[in-house]
Amino acid sequence: MSRKSMGRKLATAAAGLIWWTGAEARLTDFVDPLIGTVGPTPGSTIAGGNSFPGAALPWGMVKAGIDTSYLGLPEGLGNDCNAGYSPIGNVTAVSLTHVSGTGGVPTYGLISQMPLLGSLEGINLADNTTYWQNRSLDLESASVGHFSTTLLNGIKIDITSSNHTALIRYTFPPASSSPNTTTTIPTGSAPTTPSTLANTAHILIDLTHVLPAWDADAQSYSQKFLSGALSLRSQSYSGTATYTGGWSQPDTHTLHFCGNFSSAASTAAEAGTISWPYSPTVPPPDAPVVRPYADVRASAGSGMGVGAVFSWEYGGADGGGNASAGAGVVVEARVGVSYASPERACRYVEEELPAGVRFEEVVERAKGEWEERVLGSVVVDEEEEGRANETLKRMLYSALYQTGLMPTDKTGENPWWGAEAGEEPYFDDHYTLWDTYRTTLPLYHLLHTPTYTRILHGLLNIFRHEGYLPAGRTANWNGRVQGGTHADTVFADAFAKSVIGGPPPGTSNNNSTTTTTSSLPLNELALSPTDWADAYAALVSDASVPPARNADPVAFDGATKEGRGALDEWRALGFLTRNHTRSLSRGVEYAQNDFAVWSVGAGLLDNNNTTDGGVVVDADDVATWRRRADWWVGQWNPDAEAELEGVGTFRGFVGARDADGRWNLTDYDPRSCGKCGWGSDIYEAKVWETSFAAAPHDMAKVVELMGGDEGFLRRLDASFLPGFGTSVGANNDAGSALFNPGNEPSFATPFLYNYVPGNHWKTVNQSRAIVDTFYSDARNGYPGNIDSGALPSWLIFNLIGFYPIAGQPLYLLGTPRFSSLTLKLFGGTPHATRLQIQAVNMTVTSFYPQRVTLNGVALDRAWLSHAEIAKGGKLVFEMGAEPAKWDVGDRPWSLSSW
Repeated sequence: MSRKSMGRKLATAAAGLIWWTGAEARLTDFVDPLIGTVGPTPGSTIAGGNSFPGAALPWGMVKAGIDTSYLGLPEGLGNDCNAGYSPIGNVTAVSLTHVSGTGGVPTYGLISQMPLLGSLEGINLADNTTYWQNRSLDLESASVGHFSTTLLNGIKIDITSSNHTALIRYTFPPASSSPNTTTTIPTGSAPTTPSTLANTAHILIDLTHVLPAWDADAQSYSQKFLSGALSLRSQSYSGTATYTGGWSQPDTHTLHFCGNFSSAASTAAEAGTISWPYSPTVPPPDAPVVRPYADVRASAGSGMGVGAVFSWEYGGADGGGNASAGAGVVVEARVGVSYASPERACRYVEEELPAGVRFEEVVERAKGEWEERVLGSVVVDEEEEGRANETLKRMLYSALYQTGLMPTDKTGENPWWGAEAGEEPYFDDHYTLWDTYRTTLPLYHLLHTPTYTRILHGLLNIFRHEGYLPAGRTANWNGRVQGGTHADTVFADAFAKSVIGGPPPGTSNNNSTTTTTSSLPLNELALSPTDWADAYAALVSDASVPPARNADPVAFDGATKEGRGALDEWRALGFLTRNHTRSLSRGVEYAQNDFAVWSVGAGLLDNNNTTDGGVVVDADDVATWRRRADWWVGQWNPDAEAELEGVGTFRGFVGARDADGRWNLTDYDPRSCGKCGWGSDIYEAKVWETSFAAAPHDMAKVVELMGGDEGFLRRLDASFLPGFGTSVGANNDAGSALFNPGNEPSFATPFLYNYVPGNHWKTVNQSRAIVDTFYSDARNGYPGNIDSGALPSWLIFNLIGFYPIAGQPLYLLGTPRFSSLTLKLFGGTPHATRLQIQAVNMTVTSFYPQRVTLNGVALDRAWLSHAEIAKGGKLVFEMGAEPAKWDVGDRPWSLSSW
C-alpha cells in the first residue's frame, strides 16, 4: 500500500467509525491503560508495572505520552520513570517515543514538546525544574487511543496517535482564569504559577529532553543528547536529533522529526530558537536567550543543546482559526518521527494525520485497530452465565492491550540497513526476550499469528544484516544480554509447534503414544525453507561463535551486547564459574538454549539432512547440541542445602563453581540471589527459583535431583509458604514467599505440579491464589514490572486455563476463570479456527476440575499438545467443590525418560 493510500484509508476508516454511539459496550471499554502504573507504595512506581498509559496503536512506532520526574517530591517515592509516566511526578514534557513495562535504565522519551503559560521571565528553558508542572489527578484519564491530563496551571493536554505520528491538543486557559490549585498535589511539589494573568501560550521544543536515570550510579549509561538540528517556520518545524545511552547502550541513536501546528505562531519577542551549554545532569546557571533565528544546530562534540519556542498571544486566532479576545487558546500539534529523514517524518504527518482528520476520528481509528488486531482474539461468552465477571474482563482485555504495545514495528525504518532492507519486516524494542519468550510470544503464536510470523522474520533479518540474533534490543541496537540467547528458544518453540508438531525426532519413546504426535503440523507460521535455514544458522552461531566483548559498567566481564559472552568457559568446562558474572543463571540457560539448537537441528536432520534452504545439517553438530542440553546438571550442586524453619531441609540446588570443579559457597544461599543484578551469581531470581526453572526441557531429571516425586512436591509446596523469601531488589519484590509472582523464572512454578500425576488440583490452588492475591484491575494491579507484556500474558494464560512451556509443543493445564470464552486461533491465516473453553458448574466455591474433555473425549493427563489445541473445538472443565485426582495418566514429555 502506498503512503498516499494509507492516508486516504485513515480518513475514510476514521470517518466510518464515528457512528459508534456507546449504547453497547465495546471491548475497548474494558481496557484501562493505567493498570500497572503504580506500585504498592501509593504515588510511587517502585515495584509497579511501569505500564505505558499514553496513546499508541498495536506495535506502533509512536507511543506518545507525558514524561514526569520525581525530583522535588518526598523522599522514598523516587524511581526511574521508564514509561515516562509516574502517578504523582512533575510533568516535564510530552514525548513521542516510549517503552512499556520495562526496568533498568530508561530508554526514549524523545522528540518532545512542553506547553508553557504566560511570561517566561524567571524561567530557564534549559532547566525543566523551573517550568515543570504537576497535574490534577482528578482530571487525568487514559483510554484506548486517548490520554488526557490537566496541569495545575490550567493547561489541558490531550494525546492520540497513529503509527508514526502523534496528535497533541493543548487547551490553554482563558487569560482571566486563575491556575487550577484546588486539587490536592503531592507534598513537596512546587508547581510554577505565573504572578500575573497569562496572555501568551508557548510550546517549548527541547531536543536534549530524554528520560534520565534516577539512580546516581546509573548516570554513566543514562541517555544523553549528542547533536541535533532544528529548522523553524511560522507554523511548523523539522529536524534531527542524535542520542546515546539507555538500556541497549547504543553508540548513537538518531531520530528525525516534523511538527505542524494548527495555527501560525503570533509575533512575540519570546519566540524563536535557543542554544545553551549542555550537561546531562547539571542545567546551565544562565537561561538561554531566545533569538529570532529560523535555524539552529549543535554538532557532535560542541557540548551545546538546542531547542525552540513557539508562542501564541491571547486575543488572536485560536487553534481553530476563531478570533475570541479574552478566550483561551487551543493549539493542536501533529508530529511525526522517522529514522530515515525529516522529509519522511513530514510525509507521515501528511498521510497518517491529514489536515481534515479530527482528533476524535484518530481516537476512534485507534479503538478500531485495537479491537480488530488484538482485543477481538478472545471472546467472553456472557450468555453462558448471564453476565461475565466485569473485574476479570477488565483484567483480561487490559492485559491483551498491554501485550500489544511491544515489540515495536519499525519496518522500513531501520537506519543501518538502508534501502537494501526495503519493506522486510523489522521489529525493535525486544526489551527483552528474557522476559517475553516464556509467555508473550507463545501467546502471539496462538492469537496474533500473522504479527508473530512478521516478528520471527524481523528477528531473522537482524541476524542476516547484523550477524547475531538479539537477546534484547532497543534504539535499533542489540543489547543487553541478561542471561542466555533466548531467541534460540523462540525459534525452537515456533519450529516444534508449526513444523515438527511433536517432540524432537527419536525422543517420543520417553512417554506413551499420547504425546504430541497426534496430528501433522499445520505450518501455520508459513516460514519458508530458506527462513529455517537462516534460523538454524543463527542458532548455531549463538551456540558456537563468541561475541565481541563490549565493556559494560555493571558487568565486569562485559559481552552484554549479543551472543553468549561466557561461551569460552561453557565449551571448555561444561559449566560456568565466578570468572563470569551471572554464572548460575547463565549456566542453566545456556543448556536450555543448546536444547533449542538441538531440537531444531534434529528436526531438520530428520528431514533429509538439509533445510532445503541451502544449509546442510551436520549430524555431529546435532549430537554436540544434544550433549550440551544436559550440561545444566554441571551447574547443580547435589549437596547444597536450604533449611526452612518448621518445614525441613532441602538438598540440591544450582550452585557456583570454581574452574577446578569445586563448589564455591562464599556468599551462597539458596534462598537468596545476593545483589541479584548484573554482577551477581544469578540474575533477578533466587537460587531456589532458578533451580525449579533450571531445565524445563528435562523435568524428569529436575524431579529426580529434587528427591523424586515426593521431594519435588514437598519443595513445591514450600515455595509458596509466606515468610521464607528474601529481597531480589526493591523494584522486583512481590510477596514474601520463595516463589516470586512477578519474576519470569518463577512463571511456570505453580504449574509444575502437573508433572506428577494426580496433583493438578494443587496447580489450581496456587495459580488461582496468585491471580487473586497479586493481580487486579487497580492501578497497582501487577506484582512488578510488566516487562513488555510478560506479566499480562502470564495473566491471560491463567484466565483462559492453560500455560505454555516455551521451546516445546506443550501446554500445562490450569483452570479457566470464565464460564465460557472462545479463542480465535491463527486468525488471518488459512488455518484460522476457534477453541471454546468452558467451565461447567464453576462458582466461587466450585472450581476444582473433576473431569476434563477435549472435543468430547475425556483426558486423563493435565497437559495438551499444540497439535491438539491447533485443531480447535471445545475444551470443557467440569467443576466441583473438592479436589479430584482425575489426572492419573501420562506425564508431559521430558528429554530424560520418566
